[in-house]
Amino acid sequence: MAFEATGAIGDHYNEAGGASSPLGEPISEEQDAPNGGKFQEFKGGVIYFSLPTGAKTVYGAIRQAWEAEGGAGGRLGYPTSDEEDIEGGKISRFENGSISYSIADDAVTVNAN
Repeated sequence: MAFEATGAIGDHYNEAGGASSPLGEPISEEQDAPNGGKFQEFKGGVIYFSLPTGAKTVYGAIRQAWEAEGGAGGRLGYPTSDEEDIEGGKISRFENGSISYSIADDAVTVNAN
């Protein structure tokens, strides 16, 4: 079954490069998320949307750590940035903290506000 990304999630997906981006093809329909948000699954990650934060991509080890913390309904809340490069790794920022990934250590660090 083929799925389509539409609305704010679709716009963000297309800005990221669509199916040729690291996200790849959609593998689900848009679904409801906690506190009135939405999300959609892709082969390589997920895009979450809420009115206060907009649409943001989460994937890889950072996504796994975020979901282990409860995802959008957990203590960190919704993502407020896409994954960004930092010295030695990556970071994603959330409403109530951040998660960083160290390439050298292959480890994540959760920083809650």
